Amino acid sequence: MPASRASLARLAWTLSYQQVLLADARRNRAFERALAARVRPGASVLDLGAGTGLWAVTAARLGARRVVAVEREAVLVPLIEALAREAGVLDKVEVVRADARRVRLGREFDVVVGELVGNDAFEEDLVPVFERARSFLRPGGALVPEWVALVAAPVVAPLRPGLSPPFLPSASLAALSLHIPRNLRPDELRPLAPGRELFRLDLRSARAADRLPTARVRFRVRDGRAVGGIAVWVVMGLAPRLTLATRAGTHWLPTILPVEPQPRGPGELAVEIDWNSGRRRWSTRFTRPGGRAHAAHYSPLFAWGSVRAALRRRR
Repeated sequence: MPASRASLARLAWTLSYQQVLLADARRNRAFERALAARVRPGASVLDLGAGTGLWAVTAARLGARRVVAVEREAVLVPLIEALAREAGVLDKVEVVRADARRVRLGREFDVVVGELVGNDAFEEDLVPVFERARSFLRPGGALVPEWVALVAAPVVAPLRPGLSPPFLPSASLAALSLHIPRNLRPDELRPLAPGRELFRLDLRSARAADRLPTARVRFRVRDGRAVGGIAVWVVMGLAPRLTLATRAGTHWLPTILPVEPQPRGPGELAVEIDWNSGRRRWSTRFTRPGGRAHAAHYSPLFAWGSVRAALRRRR
């Protein structure tokens, strides 16, 4: 039966994305070192959202007695088996086609690994999957990663909102764009202050039902006029004394929260960020020595409110 265009497109996208992951040398070295620190000879290992099975096969080669790779994409199942066969560990690797959020397994694993971290940390259901993953761990078992954190820094705007060059007025579009986070290449970011940790989430105890904490940090900047956004990236704790940051050198992209230009001159920039899905918002308050504070608030909901009001007027 001929494959449909949709099936071919899905296969092409899946394999293309997996190649991006396979080519991420910094990510791969970090996770390999984490597994080397956690997997003991004879251990039982679970790989959730296994993809091509890279971590499942790595665990087997490190001496794991049994490895279960859980992957929901049917096209990836034979690839996991092929990689295990090529590495000589097919007898140790069991592939289960299932959704990591719903798979049923016993409390029988010494290590659970899941590279389910997105650009914004949590958009790939990291917390609910790991909350469930804890029920598969034996007492004293380990998660990889075991915690994630968000780090932020004020940056020069790599691209000012609006049209460039300004051959048409675009203030209305620029005003809306200030409320929309976007991902940028690391080389586009020029930090204006050292990064500060917003919050850290321990995956050994985090619950999906809990809201992420509202983060509040302060930065000293030399010139408020230079601030064009707040860059946010992820740091993962993979094993004791082993972390991986997505600020640069990986396939992950930092997120920039745009802000309007602050008053000129040195001062303190106070930032508040709510990272919860569906209610993302951020605010800034810039204070110059002896001067008045300049405050502003941002959220995609503000932009949607403006567009929705205009849509209603057209009905």
